[in-house]
Amino acid sequence: MKKLVLILILISLSLTVFSVKLTVTAPYAEMLAFLQEKATEFSEINPDVEIEVIQEPEGGQIAALIAAGNAPDVFVGVFGYMPEKYATMGKLVDLSKLEGFTDLETNIYNGMHYSDDGGVYFMPWMLTTQMLIYNADLFREAGLDPDKAPETFDEFLEYAEKISELPNRADGSKVYGTVFWNDALVWGGWYWTMLSQIYYNFNNGEYGLFDDFGLDVVFNQPEANMKGFMEFCKKAQEFAPLNMEKNFFSRTIGMWLQYGYSWKPNLMNAKDEPMTIGEDVRVAPIPVSNKSWNHWSTLDGRSLMVFKSNREKEMASWNFIKFLIEDENNLEACKILGYLPSLSSLKENEYFKTPENAPFVAQLEHAIPNEAVAQLDEISNLLLSVYAEAVVKKSMDISEGINLAAEEAKTILLGK
Repeated sequence: MKKLVLILILISLSLTVFSVKLTVTAPYAEMLAFLQEKATEFSEINPDVEIEVIQEPEGGQIAALIAAGNAPDVFVGVFGYMPEKYATMGKLVDLSKLEGFTDLETNIYNGMHYSDDGGVYFMPWMLTTQMLIYNADLFREAGLDPDKAPETFDEFLEYAEKISELPNRADGSKVYGTVFWNDALVWGGWYWTMLSQIYYNFNNGEYGLFDDFGLDVVFNQPEANMKGFMEFCKKAQEFAPLNMEKNFFSRTIGMWLQYGYSWKPNLMNAKDEPMTIGEDVRVAPIPVSNKSWNHWSTLDGRSLMVFKSNREKEMASWNFIKFLIEDENNLEACKILGYLPSLSSLKENEYFKTPENAPFVAQLEHAIPNEAVAQLDEISNLLLSVYAEAVVKKSMDISEGINLAAEEAKTILLGK
C-alpha cells in the first residue's frame, strides 16, 4: 500500500514538474472566444498543457507586452512586416527546425508560406483579401444600377457624389457615398494594409512601398503614383464622414473600399437586420485607374508565431499551432471568424464556392502579399501622417508630404 501511495506521489510530482502554461494573444473578442474553446479542447488531449488566451493591446499592437517582458508564447499577428520585425529582433522561434514542419508546409495554399532571414517565423493560419462592398438599396435610391459597380476611380467618385446627395434617414443620420477608417491612421503597418489595395490600383500592382530587397523606398517614384492615390482619397473624403462612427453596417454608407473577407461576421450585426451579400449588399473588385488593368488587392490574414522562451513551452506552442491548422479546425475557424483557408486541402471545399465567398477566392489570383520589411510599421506611420495632413485635414501639399516621408524613410532603412 505504501509503495502504491509513493508511486502516485511520484506521478503527481512528475506531472507538476513537466506541466506547461502557455499564453496566447487574440486581436479581437470573437477570435478570443474561438481560441479559448480550442485551447480547452487542446488541453483535454494534452492535460499537461494549460493555455491562457488574452486579448492583445488595442490597435493591433503587441510592442507594449514585449517591452514589459511579457511576450505571449503564441502570437496571432498579420503577414508581412510582423514576422519580419520580430524575427529581426531575434524574438521568434524558427519553425522550420521543428518536428512536422515539412509535412505542414506542403499543404499551405498558393505558396503563401515564405521564409525570412534564413528561417521560417510564422505559419499562415487564415487568409483574407479586400474588395469593394456597396449598398444595393442606396444605389437604387440614388438612381444607380445595383448590378453595376464602379469599375474606375472616376466612376467611384461619381457614384459617391450621387449617394451623398440622398436625404437624411428617418433618425436624422446623414447618408455618405463612402467611408474610410480614419480612426486607424495611427495604427501603422496594420492600417496601411487597409489602404494599400487602393494604392496598387493606381500603378497596376507594380509598386509597393519598397524595392524588391527592402533596401530602399519606391513610393515616391512618379510611376508608383502615390500622389494619384492620395489625390483620389482626398476627393473621396468629400463624400465620407471623418471617422467610422457610422460604418458601412449602419446602412448610411454607399460604398466601402476596405471590406476584407474577415469582416463577414459584421454583416450579421447590421442596423435593423442582418445584411446579405447578393441581396441588399454586393461585393466587387476594387476600381482601377485604367479599365485595361487587373483589379488588385492585398493578401493578408492571420499568422501564428512562437516567441522564444524555453524548449518545453516552444514545443507545446508549436503543437498548439499544428492543432489549429488541422483541416477540421482550420475550416471551423474560417467559418466562424470569416476568413479564407490557408490549406490547399480546403481550397476546393464547397463552403468556399458559395456566392458570398467565391468572389474573394477568385480575387486571390490578383492579391499581393503584405511586404515583409521589418520597418514597414515605422515607415507606414510616416505615410499615414502625410495622409492625415494632406488628405483628411487638407493642410499639407501631397507631393511635398510624399517627398518628406521618402527622405525620412531612407534614413530609417539605412539605420536598420
